[in-house]
Amino acid sequence: MANISSKTHHGVGHLFKQLAVAAALGACGLAQAGVLTFEGPNADTPFIFSGDVTTFGDYWVESYGGTQLGDFVGSVIDGSDNSLCVGISCPVNNASHYYAALDDGYFYFGLNDNSNFALRSLQASFIGAGQTSFPAISAILVLQGFNLAGAAVGSALQIGLSAPTAGAFNFASYDLSATTFGNTSFGFVRVVGYACDASGDCNRSSNLANYALDNLVTVPEPGTWALLGLGLAGLGVFSRRRRA
Repeated sequence: MANISSKTHHGVGHLFKQLAVAAALGACGLAQAGVLTFEGPNADTPFIFSGDVTTFGDYWVESYGGTQLGDFVGSVIDGSDNSLCVGISCPVNNASHYYAALDDGYFYFGLNDNSNFALRSLQASFIGAGQTSFPAISAILVLQGFNLAGAAVGSALQIGLSAPTAGAFNFASYDLSATTFGNTSFGFVRVVGYACDASGDCNRSSNLANYALDNLVTVPEPGTWALLGLGLAGLGVFSRRRRA
């Protein structure tokens, strides 16, 4: 009996060690962030039309807008020269490629492997389209998350985009990690822009709701890593018991 008791205690001790490893795997999942940078295969064909699905590294981006499929809704712009910014005021402080949603266009994005993720931060700017003046909050970004079945998850998050400084728009960084939205896992996220006027009214019906996005930082769903760790722990204990 003493030997059996000792073996049981030893097995429980190893089980707790395995559970600790599982917890560590869950924490590692949080650290393994990905970034949607809009650097990708369409740099030579930068124009985006309603219904287009474009791949950027580990992410897919599906763009919409206009009145029918095929309408022009955006572009991937090389910030090192902004040569595509004709008739619009693009941000000036980003030398990499970024996504420009134009003519009231918007998009969805998710991971190519259809895994869930949380959106922790992003960089964004308004893009002017010939307005003579801009209010302090020139536009609102509205982010809504969905599960993989297409149902909305939780409440939408609104982000205000600032007016130009010294005559130029600039990307600003937005940390979502302290928000409920930034700590909720989604299958994919929709990003919609609204242009605001001096009276504070914001709309997306005048082809003025233009915005630029870059460096969307995502982290995998913590529960996925934790369950994987627990599963491995259980398999390990079961295997040892069979060998015993």
